[in-house]
Amino acid sequence: MKNLLVFIGGLVAGILATFLFLYLISVADKPNDGLIGLTKFLEKGECIPTKTELEIFQVLEPNMALAETGNYPDRIMVLLVNYDGKSYYDNQKIIVPAKKCARQIGTYQYRTRIGIDKTVPAVVIE
Repeated sequence: MKNLLVFIGGLVAGILATFLFLYLISVADKPNDGLIGLTKFLEKGECIPTKTELEIFQVLEPNMALAETGNYPDRIMVLLVNYDGKSYYDNQKIIVPAKKCARQIGTYQYRTRIGIDKTVPAVVIE
């Protein structure tokens, strides 16, 4: 009887270890810089069309904020990421310098307050 309990305990521990391992692989496979919903590309993408500035409307992390560019109907929402140690604040206007662009580095998925799922490009200014 004791051998049967040891076998069942080992079987359950093995199954739990397998699920934990698979979960860790799935999480590690998607780099997100600590922000759930952010998926970074292996290589940087194209420049997102902007006029000259981005206006921040919601800060998610000190160096990550949702921002809008352009005017209706050409308005584009982006997740603006800053790796230079700068912090953002609501309603801040970020000027895109000449010869630089908002380059896409990934996507950000989130759910709005009214329950709509959204996906926006994640960008850095370079």
